[in-house]
Amino acid sequence: MINRVETLKREHGQLRVLLRACDTASPVELPGLLRQLHDVFVPHQRAKDQLYEAVVASRPDASTLTLLNIFRTNLSVMSNAVLGFLVNVDSDPERLGQRFRTVSNALRSLMDTEEKTVFPLCLRQSASPRPAQVIRFETLSSPPRRDGGR
Repeated sequence: MINRVETLKREHGQLRVLLRACDTASPVELPGLLRQLHDVFVPHQRAKDQLYEAVVASRPDASTLTLLNIFRTNLSVMSNAVLGFLVNVDSDPERLGQRFRTVSNALRSLMDTEEKTVFPLCLRQSASPRPAQVIRFETLSSPPRRDGGR
């Protein structure tokens, strides 16, 4: 789990470098940089989905699961919006620049939230020992079980 999170953080670094390049790109350069951003973004999102799946499969406590589901829903909405922008590049340079700034701010915010909240939550979940299951064996000679505090 630690390796997955570290890899995702490195990929966030790559995405931030590409976002900075897009920030200063000319209208002619921007579409090519957005294709590069797409090529890094798509596998990154798949890897993030796999991380979420692994954490959910580890059967976290209810509060962790609730938080992960909230972040996962947000991730899905944001990812679909970013992907839609990257796949359907606006042909008008001014609109493209405006839309890019909005998408860029949203993507940066999402990455910051993941690094500050989601990834640490995933790491805590992977590091926490699973509660031991208590198995009670009853035999014919076992004392009767008292239910309800009686």
